[in-house]
Amino acid sequence: MTGTEIYKRTAAYEREASTIRLHAPQWKLLLAYDGQRSLAEVALSADVSFAEALPLTEKFLTSGWIEEQPITLDQYLKRTGASDVSAIGAAVPPAVVLHAPRSETAAAPPPPLEPETPAAPLPPPLMPKVATPPALSTPPPPATASEIKVQQGPMRLSAVVDYITSLVGNTALGQLLVYRVFLQVPPELLQAEDISSVHLVNDTSLIRSESLKKAIARAVNEVAKRPLPDGVYAPA
Repeated sequence: MTGTEIYKRTAAYEREASTIRLHAPQWKLLLAYDGQRSLAEVALSADVSFAEALPLTEKFLTSGWIEEQPITLDQYLKRTGASDVSAIGAAVPPAVVLHAPRSETAAAPPPPLEPETPAAPLPPPLMPKVATPPALSTPPPPATASEIKVQQGPMRLSAVVDYITSLVGNTALGQLLVYRVFLQVPPELLQAEDISSVHLVNDTSLIRSESLKKAIARAVNEVAKRPLPDGVYAPA
């Protein structure tokens, strides 16, 4: 049941009405079947929920006290608010003509088709001009060990870490590059400056040892293929 069904009381109900025993809400629902309203409307008027009305309606149908009331197409269209069948999708699709009806007199055969004149060949498509991309600037070759020079001032470790990270443009990959660089620095030089770990953010260490500064600059040059900028050094 969908709630759109329409039911009416039967002649069997009229014969058995005096002997039927029901509770008051059930009587209210049974007497509401008038052959005009849908099941959902009947349940609403009888103050019964649709879930409660379903099993009671089944019981009344089984007992033969109600039966479904067929309705005409016009009645259905009025209930759905549609002006015609096409507004809701035709229940009976329109006829499809598969063959033209035969006339009593045989139709004259159509005139023969004239041979088509071959069309002139199309010109070849123009190939778009592809602009030559400008040559990409290549980074300068890494400096050799003899060319690596450091400034006199202390080296700011936080500036070195930030510079290495900026070469990649991705924080996670930049951190990996930092680890790779400092793995190339001799550990004894780091321990001599009391550097046991490198903080990736806000490291306040200042490196004054010339040998450690050169080792870090050399590691950056070998791993990142870039020289350290002057900005990593603090004023002397």
